[in-house]
Amino acid sequence: MDIKPKETPAAELNWRNKSRKTYTPEQRLAMVRECQAPGVSVAEIAQRNRVNTNLLFKWKRQHERGLLPAPKTSGALIPVTVVKEKSRRVKRAVRARARAVPAAGAIEVELLGARIFLHGTVSEANLAIVLRALARR
Repeated sequence: MDIKPKETPAAELNWRNKSRKTYTPEQRLAMVRECQAPGVSVAEIAQRNRVNTNLLFKWKRQHERGLLPAPKTSGALIPVTVVKEKSRRVKRAVRARARAVPAAGAIEVELLGARIFLHGTVSEANLAIVLRALARR
């Protein structure tokens, strides 16, 4: 009787070929915050979320050090009106208005032929959102 061992393809034995489960920053932060409640078992939370306990402890340490990637938050968009300049008279009026605005509390951005005037206190987060949206155009 000839007994040969069953041949298993190498691909089946290699655990690295399996895709890993990835968690969004929102999911990670939710699990870490759940661990911060008093009297909660980290192992229990890990088991409930089907995450390795050591990985959850790692995320917890990263969060304490400020190294855990923060969830992406979408900032509030503000209404914008785009006015196409048609004549030199309009351009002169815009320039005159821009000169009339005091330097403190005003930002003027010229991007791809569009000019944006921001008056008063400007939120850095809102400005970043507007500039990203303009850059995509």
